[in-house]
Amino acid sequence: MKDMTAKIGVSYSTNPNSGDAGREMAKDAMRSSGAYKAGLALVFASTEHDSESLLNGVKSVVGTKCIIAGGTSTGVITNDYLGYEGFHAGIMVVSDEQTEFRTEVVENINCDEYNAGKKLGRRLTFLNSVDNPALLLIYDGIRNPPTKMNLFNEATPILRGMEEELGKLPPMAGVGVLVGMNMKKTEVWDNQKAYRDSLLSLVLNGSIRLDTTIMHGCKPASDYHTITKASGNLVLEVDNRPALEVAADYMGNTTQYDWKNSMFFITLGVNRGEKYGPFREEEYVNRMVTGVDRETGAISLVEGDLREGDEFQFMRRSIETDMISVQAGQLLDSLRGRVPLFALYISCLGRVKKLFGTEKEEAEEIQATIGSRMPLLGIYSGVEIAKVKEKVMPLDWTGVLCVFSRGENKPA
Repeated sequence: MKDMTAKIGVSYSTNPNSGDAGREMAKDAMRSSGAYKAGLALVFASTEHDSESLLNGVKSVVGTKCIIAGGTSTGVITNDYLGYEGFHAGIMVVSDEQTEFRTEVVENINCDEYNAGKKLGRRLTFLNSVDNPALLLIYDGIRNPPTKMNLFNEATPILRGMEEELGKLPPMAGVGVLVGMNMKKTEVWDNQKAYRDSLLSLVLNGSIRLDTTIMHGCKPASDYHTITKASGNLVLEVDNRPALEVAADYMGNTTQYDWKNSMFFITLGVNRGEKYGPFREEEYVNRMVTGVDRETGAISLVEGDLREGDEFQFMRRSIETDMISVQAGQLLDSLRGRVPLFALYISCLGRVKKLFGTEKEEAEEIQATIGSRMPLLGIYSGVEIAKVKEKVMPLDWTGVLCVFSRGENKPA
């Protein structure tokens, strides 16, 4: 079944001329959508591009009334393209008379993510009177300036601030944009301009529903441990021992060089399901280790949401590509008669083949599963946001597949 009221098109460009890249991919996306005008353009591109020229190129095609949302990214994924080096850019255009698209931007989130979240939440209180909203959050993932043990803007306080103002977060997903492992500048974009140190929300207000699934492949490598001392994004002690010392029990490394490489294969996993029940990947939230302090024995995390008394397990990172297709397929099966309109895939940059050393790209499994069922746009990110056991949370080293659909579920 196809929804004839919604028209969606996807395209990409590797043209190094930013203005031409914006125009070319926008024209191609509009052509593939079959629409004569678009209400929304999702746009992502590498920092090699000049964002102003790129966006002007897009607007020359979709017009100034089309809502634009997006930002810088490492890589672009579509149904038939995957690339994360050079002058990549991707776009999805959506034409749908049944849906209102609306963006809000909060600037200067740096070092005050909580109040930025509260400010955004106050602007989104109208969602409490909307029957079926869907929300996409895009924020600058890099702290400006970054420090050795605190590289990233944190999503946890953003979400907490939003939830305090809204009472309950709507169905949503999100991305902390990141460009490469060298911490290049990142931006978020709307119709007006490119913003740094900012937070953008895109509301889809209408009959479109958002469903998500998470995929990370990490499995427990230890029994449960308890955090006994923590400060911000630093875990100082575990089981009343220096955190680094406890981690070394599993990694077996003592040199700084070894730790730098070993950190790429370990996370702290928090089980939000039954403590000693069957392992369920979708019930685990991973916290990625971003640094170590050998003098204090502390380890630093992307997010500072783990507190004294919290339990976790050390997790070994892996990517089981066959399980990615299974989980993505289960999400599509769960639609039960709803018409899929388009998909957005948000995946941690560390999962790319070049960095993790897998034989194939994990996003290729998403491409194969989606196939020609619906248009697909994807990016690589620093932080991913999705629902885990009914709670919206930031995620590390995770792939989040978002499917936007319309219609009523048929009985199972």
